[in-house]
Amino acid sequence: MKISRKISWMYSGITIGLVVIVGIVFYTLFANNTEQLYYQYLEEKARVVATERFEKDEMDAKRYSNVVAQRQNAIPTSKELFINLADRHKADRELLKYLTAPQLGQLYYKKQVNFRNGDEVGTCLIYNDNEGTFAVLVLSRNPYGEEISGQMGWLILAMMILAALVLWLISKLYAIRMVDRIDKDYQTEKMFVNNASHEINNPLTAIQGECDIALMKERTPEEYRNTLQRISMETERVIRIMHQLLQFSHTRAEVDDPSELDKIDMVDFMQQFQNEETLLRVESDFFVYAREDLLNIAFRNLVNNARKYSDDKLIEITIGKKIITLQDHGIGIPEEDLQHIFEPFYRASNAMSRKGHGIGLALAKQILEKYSARVRVESQFNSGTKFTIKF
Repeated sequence: MKISRKISWMYSGITIGLVVIVGIVFYTLFANNTEQLYYQYLEEKARVVATERFEKDEMDAKRYSNVVAQRQNAIPTSKELFINLADRHKADRELLKYLTAPQLGQLYYKKQVNFRNGDEVGTCLIYNDNEGTFAVLVLSRNPYGEEISGQMGWLILAMMILAALVLWLISKLYAIRMVDRIDKDYQTEKMFVNNASHEINNPLTAIQGECDIALMKERTPEEYRNTLQRISMETERVIRIMHQLLQFSHTRAEVDDPSELDKIDMVDFMQQFQNEETLLRVESDFFVYAREDLLNIAFRNLVNNARKYSDDKLIEITIGKKIITLQDHGIGIPEEDLQHIFEPFYRASNAMSRKGHGIGLALAKQILEKYSARVRVESQFNSGTKFTIKF
């Protein structure tokens, strides 16, 4: 399994697990709160029926009618018991039909206890009256709480499934894209280092070879001069490669201060590339905020690249509305090479006979994208290449 998919599944599993845990905790708290609220209603019902039962003879008609109205408006109950606690042994036997021994102890200690009895819930409280001390017990089935909890449970389950699906899709897209991008960057860096080492190694090997040959025996001044010229040429090649590598590295790493950017008139700027080999057309002028020295490197690389592969044919530069196109009529780029031409040190299969190291286009694209430009290339083999830069 690819590492991006492993990370996607791991991230999804952790996130979805947290969502499930939160859903379970929320449902548990909701169900408990619903049950506690129902117990409060039962306790109110128990006190109302106790008041009606034991204080009826002490209330006036108005107050009694209010108590009756409260009882009628309270939640329905299936059973209401009034147990005299004068005979504790007999009362305990009756109460233990509904309560457990610990609950019975809690009743006497706290004067009130909530309990379950089969599929019913109930509350029992101790009520003191001038007739004596009584245990008032009411039982009721809680259809509302069960129904609400059931509906809420299904709603939470649906939300968890939906959230899990959304999170899985997000994690899949995010993880795969990010990891694939990291992997691509890693492979690019790996290829960059390998190719850079190869490009630098070639001239250094040539220099070492010239030195070894020159030291094998005594030579004439002319032969030494020729050897030194070849060493100088290879040294210049190393210097050019290192200079391009430094430019490429600095361009990628540096972050420009927007206040220090130059306001560049692109028509005036592109005039420097016009000569007998290059035709400049102006359809619309526009300005770009960038470092002029870096922009000069980018367009000079593109123009020089077009000239190198055009065999003295005319190059056309067109400036439009936030768009610049460079059209040459040279050897073109094979289709299988087109997607790789902006990779450092990559050279198309039909470009090996021309001098170069494959850094120019990569550096140009890096600079242009630094200033929010998009570079698109179209090419036909043996017919020419068109670069479109859109700011």
